[in-house]
Amino acid sequence: MPNDTLSAVLWDLDGTLVDTEPRWMEAETEIVTARGHQWSEEQARSLVSAPMTTVCAALSEAVGGDPTPEGVADLLVATVRRYHREREVPWTPGAYPLLQEVRAAGIPCALVTGSPRTVMSPLLDHFEDGLFDVVITFDEMPEGRAKPAPDPYLMAASRLGVDPADCLVIEDSVSGARAGNEAGARVLALAGVATAPPAPDRVRRANLDGVHLADLVKLWHLAGQQAAPMSAGGGGVLRAGERVTLTDSKGRRHSIVLSEGGVFHTTKGMVRHDDLIGGPQGVVVTSAGGMDFLAMRPILSEFTVTMPREAAIIYPKESAQILMMADIFPGARVLEAGVGSGGLTIPLLRAIGPQGRLTSYERRPEFAEVARCNVITFYGQEPGSWQLTLADLATEISPEPVDRAVLDMLAPWECVQAVGDVLVPGGVLCCYVATTTQMGRVMDTLRAEGGWTEPSATETTIRDWHAEGLSIRPSHGSTGHTGFLVIARRLAPGVVAPMRKRRPAPGAYGPDYHGPRPRNITEHDQWRVAKEER
Repeated sequence: MPNDTLSAVLWDLDGTLVDTEPRWMEAETEIVTARGHQWSEEQARSLVSAPMTTVCAALSEAVGGDPTPEGVADLLVATVRRYHREREVPWTPGAYPLLQEVRAAGIPCALVTGSPRTVMSPLLDHFEDGLFDVVITFDEMPEGRAKPAPDPYLMAASRLGVDPADCLVIEDSVSGARAGNEAGARVLALAGVATAPPAPDRVRRANLDGVHLADLVKLWHLAGQQAAPMSAGGGGVLRAGERVTLTDSKGRRHSIVLSEGGVFHTTKGMVRHDDLIGGPQGVVVTSAGGMDFLAMRPILSEFTVTMPREAAIIYPKESAQILMMADIFPGARVLEAGVGSGGLTIPLLRAIGPQGRLTSYERRPEFAEVARCNVITFYGQEPGSWQLTLADLATEISPEPVDRAVLDMLAPWECVQAVGDVLVPGGVLCCYVATTTQMGRVMDTLRAEGGWTEPSATETTIRDWHAEGLSIRPSHGSTGHTGFLVIARRLAPGVVAPMRKRRPAPGAYGPDYHGPRPRNITEHDQWRVAKEER
């Protein structure tokens, strides 16, 4: 069972800490071409991180068997040793400062390389004392047990006295990442000549530039996290099938679903999905044409405005108000009518939790199906706390009592009596309507019914602000009208709310008004004319 934090860092050398792979490829080319043969870059790349025996056998075959693989090994080692001795240490970007930070924190470090010690000794001579507690090289491993076998990393963890599950292996090759994972460690796979593909207990990153110890700890945790639905914030690295939001430098957002081998086409070239899969969110991916995009998992407010829809949704600003003003609490029994595309269903389900119960009514089957798909996309499955009913609320409402009711429909006043029959005393009714005439009709219906508190109506607006240096002002854009919220609470059976003392405005319920009339409106009030008309 892994600890809460990593116990050791096991470093690959070639391509991870130092960029010696080009020297090996250069030495291979020198040996083959010096004997009048051809050695392509593709051939050299295919042998990156391969066992020494495999490399030497391929080189010997390329020169016609003379020298033998053993002779090639001597030549290759001698040539690379000469390069190391004559040249400076080719640290990869960010590697040396990170290594120093890890050592300063007292975290054990091991160097695990697929190269023979005789090859690496001229390079290691350039290193300062105490950088590594353990050094594992190719010639210490039994035949056939070098990378991609897990033995090198198992040996390193054993010599450090730590559990491999508590180690972070930093690798840049397919065989090295496989060796680290098979040893039971979590792997940070860097981009290299041959980059490791996504896998469990593995997180990918371009390089170590800008990475600090705190980042290593976060990446170690990230690599071990299991996949989670969007409702739980996602889990671990980005995976195929996940929805992500790409934001360009102008703030324009694009919602895509990741797929292996997939591409997102832009006016500045394509963005490869594989550049994101297996890595963390919060990264910048660059299109083929050089355009940068910030990649993040969508949060709830972003998902609800970008998800597929058939009907208009309740926007996040109203959803937030509904959750607060209607007092949606964990374990609540909530009735929702007018599901639409599920824009309010999703936050309601999160608010009531697994112990609550949400009963949603929708008359149109095409709307219900879109809402169901959106809920499943966000939660990973259909929540057990949700019941979606294809029915007309006014005539087919369930007799089960509810604590809260939210109506998003064209004529919610037609359902006030039916909802009142199942809403518990003290329960909250919230009606979302788009126009002032709808708002007035609902409020007067509630007053005329008599079993409700005095309804309140609100409209929610949001204003963004611009703040750069001394330029602090409201943004030029504004959020337009979307709807009104009407809130009232249910009274106990047989109880009537006290009469309002304030009389309505003159003419409010005059001859041109044809809706329901509150019980406290007298004949005089209905016909009382405004002062200026007297």
